[in-house]
Amino acid sequence: MKKIIKVVSHIFKGSRFENHYLDSDALQELINYKNLVVEIAKDLWRKKHPERERLPKNFEDSLNLKFNKLEDGSAAVPLEREVEYMDNELHFEPPRDELDEAVELVAETTDAASRDAPLPANFPKRLIRLFEDYGKTLREGESFEQKPVKSQKASVYSLKTRTRILERSEGKYEDIVDIVGEIRAADLDGFSFILRLEDDSKVPGKFSPEQEEIITNALREHSTRRLRIKGRAEFTPQDGKICRVALVEEMILQEEGHIAYDPKARPIWEIAAEIGASVPAEEWEKLPKDLSKNFDHYLYGHPKEEK
Repeated sequence: MKKIIKVVSHIFKGSRFENHYLDSDALQELINYKNLVVEIAKDLWRKKHPERERLPKNFEDSLNLKFNKLEDGSAAVPLEREVEYMDNELHFEPPRDELDEAVELVAETTDAASRDAPLPANFPKRLIRLFEDYGKTLREGESFEQKPVKSQKASVYSLKTRTRILERSEGKYEDIVDIVGEIRAADLDGFSFILRLEDDSKVPGKFSPEQEEIITNALREHSTRRLRIKGRAEFTPQDGKICRVALVEEMILQEEGHIAYDPKARPIWEIAAEIGASVPAEEWEKLPKDLSKNFDHYLYGHPKEEK
């Protein structure tokens, strides 16, 4: 069963949008906003799951935003999403996911730029270029307001805001990285290496004398081992690709195809407790009182244990 959940209000401000009018250019701006949010959501998921090579099946479909009306009082478009529910879950609020985080992060970035403050540290800087499309049709005196459902205030996105954000993408920039690749070359005298990533791009970097043994082992066993590097890297503004590893904070040598431990992953008992809390009390009452003792009986039909 599906339920429609409001995610954010996108409000168009200016004379073109008075009296509930929505200029045709606004439709493209909503598309650009949606593309921006979706790409950030995908990046947030990848950072949470560095051991995964691909997004989950149908992940992008779950990030779809829709609208079918204007809200009262202005040209405000409520952007909504469809959430799959079991019948007994309809009264529960859906868990917060990467789409919610992305909407909030875009609003935080917009607010920071409008105040000429530093952008949020967790904003994926290689995606700044997507702001090139978002706000293209804005005119002087006009703005967009983004108001996430759980936010107390709207963030104002104007021509000045857009310019300030795009200025941050000029020239190479550094950002946090957590990457895995194959060591293809190493210079022990110059303390440098070449790492080949999954997309076959080759990235140079520097290592410390303390990391020399890991580098030499990774090079000697390059056909079966992969090197995971956490630190900071330099990116090119045009395509957001890594051009070099600027700082190695941690190196981990692992088997090819190895799934790394994710310290950010939620403990299984928390997930189980959340699932349990979503089941109505009357449903729990239907369970046999001796379920724990006669689990095999109810699941497989084995004889019951006597008291």
